[in-house]
Amino acid sequence: MKKFILYVFILAGMFTACEDDLNVTPIDPNLVFGDEVYSTFEGYQRVLAKIYGSYNVSGQLGNNNESDLTTISDGGMSAYLRNYWNFQTLPTGEAMNAWNDNGLVSLQNGNWSADNQYVAGMYYRLYYMIALTNEFLRESAGGAVVEQNQEAIKQMRAEARLIRAIAYYHGIDLYGQMSIIDENSTEQYPTPVERTELFKWIVTQLENEIIPDLPAAGTGEYGRMDAGTAYMVLAKMYLNAVNFSGVENPVQGKNSYDEVVKYTELVNAAYSLDDNYLKLFSIDNHEATGIIFGLALDGSRTQGFSATQYIMSAGTNGALGTFVGNPASNWGGNHATRSIYDKFQMRAAGDMRGKTQNISETLEHSTTLVINAGLDMDNPLDFTQGLNVTKFKNKSADGLINGSDPYFVDTDFPMFRLADSYLMYAEAVLRGGNGEVSTALGYVNDIIERAYGNADNNIVEAELTLDFLLEERGRELYWEGYRRQDLIRFGKFTSSDYLWQWKGGVMDGRALDAHRVVYPIPTSELASNPNTEQNTGY
Repeated sequence: MKKFILYVFILAGMFTACEDDLNVTPIDPNLVFGDEVYSTFEGYQRVLAKIYGSYNVSGQLGNNNESDLTTISDGGMSAYLRNYWNFQTLPTGEAMNAWNDNGLVSLQNGNWSADNQYVAGMYYRLYYMIALTNEFLRESAGGAVVEQNQEAIKQMRAEARLIRAIAYYHGIDLYGQMSIIDENSTEQYPTPVERTELFKWIVTQLENEIIPDLPAAGTGEYGRMDAGTAYMVLAKMYLNAVNFSGVENPVQGKNSYDEVVKYTELVNAAYSLDDNYLKLFSIDNHEATGIIFGLALDGSRTQGFSATQYIMSAGTNGALGTFVGNPASNWGGNHATRSIYDKFQMRAAGDMRGKTQNISETLEHSTTLVINAGLDMDNPLDFTQGLNVTKFKNKSADGLINGSDPYFVDTDFPMFRLADSYLMYAEAVLRGGNGEVSTALGYVNDIIERAYGNADNNIVEAELTLDFLLEERGRELYWEGYRRQDLIRFGKFTSSDYLWQWKGGVMDGRALDAHRVVYPIPTSELASNPNTEQNTGY
């Protein structure tokens, strides 16, 4: 399935056609002598390209069984965003995996253990990304090349720090505890820090060490992070402060929900909501105005098995491959329970985000959900049961142009986008943040109006509740890797009063054990690092 990969990555096409872009072949600094890698400015560009590319490609060569890490036996399954998506989506009913691979079923059944290969794989992916960024920061701290390219490398260092901060943001969300390892760390056995300390370190890095050296929000080259990405991470951190740190206001003198309002206001002022929802998930989404940071994929030059490649390929079988535009890579893996469909039934018909057809019909390009063998799922290992999700397509937004390759996709992965910022602002206001309810209502109605194509189904202030926002997030952001985090924040992830089919591994759903709001520390880490302790309950 995954034999023919070229690990010649980003470049032309990932960034705008500018002489100074990272339009180079990325290299692995572990495979080449450091003095050779960093002897030219192009070498710095290549290493940064390697760091960005590690979200999608698992190793330097791109071979199916080749990976920078050996924790997951299949290299193609080990890439960063593939595992992150699985962790945020499989336990929520938004997706179920039909492969019965070792470890994936336990993720969706809520009974994963510290020996799960994916639990270890994601954990070490985080630290590998941290190690890559730390090495770049050490090597870019000085020297002739740095002196000659001060402004460009200062920005590149801020980007590396931001990618490191995102790894820690994902880590505090998924595992709770992590060790702070920066470019100056020397400990043989790092010691995980208290969650409040980790939280404060992440936000301090973002606010003091990263944002000042990044381009202003909305002004960065496409495919590279600017201040808008950092604002989104800060908004995420503060919105989830209780679950991440254990206290509502972990940073002294700051109200977390006020901080969410502040940072989402900065985002909302810098970007505009694209009026075409379909464009956000199409090969021309690099032109969409509502994507704050999109990980650039290219069918010829970024051939990996993560991000949108994984979402589309694992989410289709042969019957759907031509429809979504990647007819040669249909793995028949991820399908969904009816919970996504049911969210749209709570509202008036006509919401394009939930346009549903039966597989027996002639599918229209705008269809995002397909019913194959019936909505109800009595066998999660049968890909045709429940919903097949066709939200992402390897086609242009109008459906007229296919991607450049029949196997590998050209659709970029929208890691952060504006509609999420709108919904975070509204949620923070309802939770007591210092914002305007009327503004929050306007943001939510902007999203709804785009979904319906008119204002007929906009809501009024009395309908703007936290419960509504949770379901609206499910309608707007499904299959984008948000749901687990959202359910935890709303107190619904482990609860018995919010069920979906196969929650907890039973058809009618059941509560999960309370400790499963975080994943366990891998057994291998406990064995190798005497300073590490297991999370409570595992």
